Formats: sequence, C-alpha cells, structure tokens
Amino acid sequence: MKNSMNIKANHEGFTLIELVVVIVILGILAVTAAPKFIDITGDAKASVVQAVEGSLNSAADMAHAKALIEGTQVGPISIAGASITFVNGYPNAASIDLLMDIDTEVSVGDFVLATSGSGTTYTHAKATTSANCVASYAESTGANIKPVISSDTTDC
Repeated sequence: MKNSMNIKANHEGFTLIELVVVIVILGILAVTAAPKFIDITGDAKASVVQAVEGSLNSAADMAHAKALIEGTQVGPISIAGASITFVNGYPNAASIDLLMDIDTEVSVGDFVLATSGSGTTYTHAKATTSANCVASYAESTGANIKPVISSDTTDC
C-alpha cells in the first residue's frame, strides 16, 4: 500500500502564469510593431487619386457625347447650368473642374486644383510628396482626339 501512495505526479505543460506572460508580450509587440507594417494611408490616398483620374475620364467622355449631340467642336455649351468651353470636342483645361464634384478649397478638401495653359492637375494635399500624388488632365490636341488623362501615385 505504501507504494501506491507514493506515486509521483508527472505533470507536463505550461502554467497559467507562463501563458499569460506570453500573451502579454505578444500583445505589446502587436501594438508597437503592427502599425509600422500596416500603414495603409498611402494606399488610400493613391486610390483616391486613381478615382479622380476615373472621374476625369468619365466627365470628359460625357461632355464629349454632349458636344457630339450639339454638333460643337469649339466653343461653349451649357451643361448642368455651367458654361463649358470645348476644344476639339472635349472640355478645355479651365472648364473640366466645373464638371467635377471635388472640393478643392485648401482648408476643406483633400485636393489642390492647378490650371496652367492646356493642363489641369488635382494634387492630393496630404500626400507624402504632393508632386507624385496627382491626377492630371491635358486638353485634346486635335479634332476628336481624347485628352490625356493620367495619374501619378508613386509617393502618396
């Protein structure tokens, strides 16, 4: 009988304290390291700039369709109460913003509008390098030649 009472308890595994310590350490690492690896703000800004590029394409195409219906290649056409000036059947650089629904006030919006000559750019105001986070519109260079619409999202 004495032998049956002296049986050694051989327990293997981790104690509850050890498990809690490991979970706490993993939690601290996750809180400090994860934001550095999961910085998606640049991706979000790049997506918004690409959306502006798509909006420019849509606005130019719909305005071109209106110009074809009106039979106008050069000159103003009233669209949604705004006078849009056309060059080669497409809106000129100064008029394209009238077709866009983008708030370009510096204090309110995320974009800064710049029009110079035959080009318009929408620059993301909160980008890392604003020169490399931009959607641009260049006027049509010939009759029924689509404007050059592009975006640069290399440093959003």
